[in-house]
Amino acid sequence: MAAALLSGGCGLLAKRPSADNLVASRQLSLRGLDAVERERWDEAEDLFARAVATCPLDERAQRQYSLALWRSGMQQSAIEHMQEAVRLSGGSQALVVQLGHMYLEQGNMEQAQRQADLALSADRKLAPAWALQGEVHRAAGRQQEALASFHRALSYQEHYPEVQIAVAEIYRQLDRPQRALATLSALADEYPPGEEPPKVLYLQGLALKRLGRNREAVDMLAASRDRGTASAELLFQLGEAQYLAGDPGNARLALSAALDLEPGHPAGTRLMAHIERDIERMAALGR
Repeated sequence: MAAALLSGGCGLLAKRPSADNLVASRQLSLRGLDAVERERWDEAEDLFARAVATCPLDERAQRQYSLALWRSGMQQSAIEHMQEAVRLSGGSQALVVQLGHMYLEQGNMEQAQRQADLALSADRKLAPAWALQGEVHRAAGRQQEALASFHRALSYQEHYPEVQIAVAEIYRQLDRPQRALATLSALADEYPPGEEPPKVLYLQGLALKRLGRNREAVDMLAASRDRGTASAELLFQLGEAQYLAGDPGNARLALSAALDLEPGHPAGTRLMAHIERDIERMAALGR
C-alpha cells in the first residue's frame, strides 16, 4: 500500500505491483531525456509514450510526453496530456502555468487567462503566473496591463530575463527608449562581462539608436551580431546605425550582408539605394 501511494497510484489500477510500473516508467523517461539531450526527437517521443503506457498515473511521464508531442506539432494531444499531468499532480502551479503557455501559443486566450487565474488564486506571489498573465495581456494588445503584470512578476522574482526583455520590448513599442534602455542595462549587469545574451545587446542597440546615440548603438549591435546568429533585420539595424554615425562604408557592408540573407528586405533595399546615391554624388563632386 505504501508503494502504491508513493507511486501516484499506479498499483491501484494495475495488476502488478505499482512500484514495478513506476520504476519501469521512470527508466523509460530517463532514456527519453537522454534522447532529448542527443536531439533524437522521434526516439524521445516514443520512449515517453511507452512511459505513459507503462504507468499512466505518473505525472512526470505525462508532462514529458506532452512536451514531446508539442514539439512535434501535435498541440491538442500535448494539451490533453498536460491536463492529465496537472490533474495527477493535484494542481501543481508550475504545470498549470505551463498549460497556460500552451493555450496561449495555440491562441486560446480565454483558457490561458484561466490558467493564470488558477495559479494566482493558489499563490498571489507566484512570479511565473504573473508573467503568464502579462503575456496574455500583451497578446491581446493591452500593453499597459501587460506592463503592470510583468512588473508584479519582477517584484517577486528580480532576475527574470524573459520578463525583463518583454518589458523592454513594450517600452520600445510605446516609444519610451530611455525606460527600455534602463531595463536592459539592469538585465545586462546581471551577467558576467562578455556573457550578455545576444538579444539583450540587440535591444540595447535599438534603444540607443532611437536615442540618437548611434556610435554606442553600433557597438551593441556589432556585439550582438558577433555573439549570435545574425539575422537580416539585425544587420539592417547595424547598417543604419553605422550610416547615422557617419560610416557609410561599413554601413554598405552590413546592408549587403542583410540583403544576401533577405534580398527583399524593404528598409534595407531603400537605405542601400540611398547610400549608393550618396556615393555617386560624392564621386561626382570629387571629379
